[in-house]
Amino acid sequence: MNNTAKEKESVLNIFAALIRPLTRIAFEYGITAGEISGVLRRVYIQALEARLLEQHRPTTDARLAVIAGLPRSDVMALREALREGAPLGSARHDIDQVAVVLSVWNTHTDFVTAYGLPVELDFQSVEGSPRRSFSDLVNVAAPGVDPEVLLEGLVAANAVEVVDGRTVRCLDFAYIPKESEIAGLIERAGRFLGVAAGSFAHNLLRTGADPTYFERFVVSDEVLTDASRDAFLAITAQKGKDLVGELDSFLSHLPPTEPHAKGKKYGVGIYFFEEPGTNGPVARSVTTTQVDISNESQGPLEEIDVLAPRRRS
Repeated sequence: MNNTAKEKESVLNIFAALIRPLTRIAFEYGITAGEISGVLRRVYIQALEARLLEQHRPTTDARLAVIAGLPRSDVMALREALREGAPLGSARHDIDQVAVVLSVWNTHTDFVTAYGLPVELDFQSVEGSPRRSFSDLVNVAAPGVDPEVLLEGLVAANAVEVVDGRTVRCLDFAYIPKESEIAGLIERAGRFLGVAAGSFAHNLLRTGADPTYFERFVVSDEVLTDASRDAFLAITAQKGKDLVGELDSFLSHLPPTEPHAKGKKYGVGIYFFEEPGTNGPVARSVTTTQVDISNESQGPLEEIDVLAPRRRS
């Protein structure tokens, strides 16, 4: 491997670009940076072990630790979790515990005012303070649970806030789980984010014998007004639907594969996206007073090769 430091930094920037938009989801579901780090470590070790097995090389804890740059004790714990099939969020606060803490805070006589409102708590126990602490609340609501873990989850879920690093204030009376149908959207997002990243990785690392996977996108060369965005979204939805239907028809007419054949499935994804941008002082104004979405040339668009294929000998 003759990768340069600059190339390595570029790859790390790819990981940052993947993680950055997902932090919005992490905040919404109370996922901490520590949990994300744990998932990354676990997935890395799992993939590294599989790669060493493919190369018929030893997969001892010590070897994995050296290659991964992790303490051997961490690798042992990660592999044990993989063998036992522990959930990825096993170290995370339990949703039921969060709900109980909020319920107790809003109903228990020791943690509400005379008017039935949740009292403010000390972040940590302070000698001589007339207020109770968040640890006191957790000891009542969820004995044995780490108060810091629960607090991280509550803050991430916007159920509480920490004021001046000293006071914990309740912002909500209950923890309401997301609607059940959201689970399907989350699963779908995970699936297609994974395959999109896999496609980019394929083109980056492919050898001369591997095909180049199709990668194209168009992006406006100016900041768009809401009306322009909606027009672009409309034509994207219509043209995208037509293209997907055409590709689906093509697949249905391919010769059938032998029963129980092993291999891979292949597909094409189309998505609408947004990214930060600024027009600058000399940019033209953008209007959509007479936008006709049937006109494919409408609007200034730029087509870009997302990732130029790089051959490796």
